[in-house]
Order: sequence, then C-alpha cells, then structure tokens
Amino acid sequence: MPTAVPTRDALITEVLEVLLEQDQIGLPPTTADLERRIPVPCEDVTGAVEALRADGTVEVRGDGLGLTPTGRERAVTAVRRHRLTERLLADVLGLEWWKVHHEAARLEGMLSEDLEARVLDLLDDPGTCPHGNPIPGSANQPSHPDAVTLAEAPLGPVHIVRITETLEGDDEALQLLQNCGFVPGRDAEVKEQRDGWALVAGTVRDAALPPHVAAHTYVAPR
Repeated sequence: MPTAVPTRDALITEVLEVLLEQDQIGLPPTTADLERRIPVPCEDVTGAVEALRADGTVEVRGDGLGLTPTGRERAVTAVRRHRLTERLLADVLGLEWWKVHHEAARLEGMLSEDLEARVLDLLDDPGTCPHGNPIPGSANQPSHPDAVTLAEAPLGPVHIVRITETLEGDDEALQLLQNCGFVPGRDAEVKEQRDGWALVAGTVRDAALPPHVAAHTYVAPR
C-alpha cells in the first residue's frame, strides 16, 4: 500500500519531529537529511523548512538546521500532541497500529490545551506513542540504555523498543511489522542476520525484515 500524502500541517509536524529528535542529540540536520527521512517530494520538505525559517521556528546552524528557543517550544507541543493523539486512536478507539500515524496527522490541531490535559488523564500520562517514541513531558518515559537497532542486534531474544519516525511514514513497512507481530512492547527473537536483512521470530510468525526496516527498529537484548 502506498504511503499516505500528509497535509501541510502534518508535514510541518513531521519536520518538527525530526528537528526535535536531532536537537536532543546535538546533531543539526541539513535540508537534504530531512528530505531523505521524510517520504514526500523534496520540494514539499524544502517548502516546509522555508516556512519554518520565515516564522522564526527554525534557524541555520553551521551546515545544518536547528530549532530556535520558541521553535523548540512549538516542536515539543506539536510532537506531544501528535503522539498523544496516536495513543488515543490506538488505545481508546482501537485503530490498527500501522494506521495511527497518518490518522493522527489528519487530526492535527485537534488537541487544545484543555483537551490535551483530559487526554493525559484518560490515558494515565503514557510514556510513548504506539511506535515506542517518547512523549515529551511525560513522567512515565521508559529507559532502554542498552537498545540498539535491529541491524546491530545480536542473535537471540529481544524486547522491541521503538520504531523511528523515519519508518512511521512507511505504511508497507509498518504492515509487515504488524503482520509478523514485531512491534514495540513485545518480545521476539532475532534468528539470523544476512546481508542487512534480519530474520526474526515475531509474536505472530517469522519474517525477513529488509535493511531499511532493520535500521530503523530498536530492540533491547533480553
């Protein structure tokens, strides 16, 4: 199934998600980095970046891009509300795991400050989105200091920790992970590593996960 095309607001949120992630590890991405990570036409990403620079959300830092102080506040709020919406769709409405990213993007702006507080209370302040990515501001974020990408994981039992934002926009990859039961929060097994492919035993069935999936899926050895 083809990847859904995000709305303008949803694309802005995706750009902010990547910028916030890179800001937290101190590696400002270039526009080219953003174009590689976000599966939409390059000109759309470039346009989103230009809009964020024009309104003071993003600034140039050396060869890369960074969030301004006000931009970081905006990014934290946008990312938190997007991931809370994903949780609401998955945990309360029972939407299929692989669908929640795009459906949450379609609901951009749904959560006001008051509604956000009610959702937080309803969901008991979840630490991550359904893909395992941390929700900014949550008091319940899990810690997995030994997590590595599936591509780097040793053979044997693992706990699936998270799927990166890069992979969240790939419907085909998410369906593959869901169908074999290799999703965050579950235990599984790495059976073989071969030419970048990871052969795994998920909670549903065995599967061969391609290199781009293995590179953007984090697991913790058990």
